Amino acid sequence: SKSDEILAERGGMFYGRETPEHDVYVKEGDHFDAGDPLFIVEVMKMFNKVNASFDGRIDEVLVEGDGVIIKKGQPIFKVTPDEKPEDISAEALAARRASRTQLLLDAVI
Repeated sequence: SKSDEILAERGGMFYGRETPEHDVYVKEGDHFDAGDPLFIVEVMKMFNKVNASFDGRIDEVLVEGDGVIIKKGQPIFKVTPDEKPEDISAEALAARRASRTQLLLDAVI
């Protein structure tokens, strides 16, 4: 996924609110915090609430309305994260993993 999108983790029916009487969880321009509910996906009568994994702002809602069928991996929102992700080279990532693994092994032994 891209750092400026929130994707559907699974396919099913999209609902942007708890019930038709409630307001949508988030709309364009809203700020959200990690852990805030963003939408619900219904799969086989199981309603799965999807919470934000980071802080950010909704730039655009890409799925409008309730009861819309969505697919796994489909973009749901365009967002601007509060913290910009850093680009790490494959070599730097491997070195970071190796050092963390060594710290863990040192703690166990």
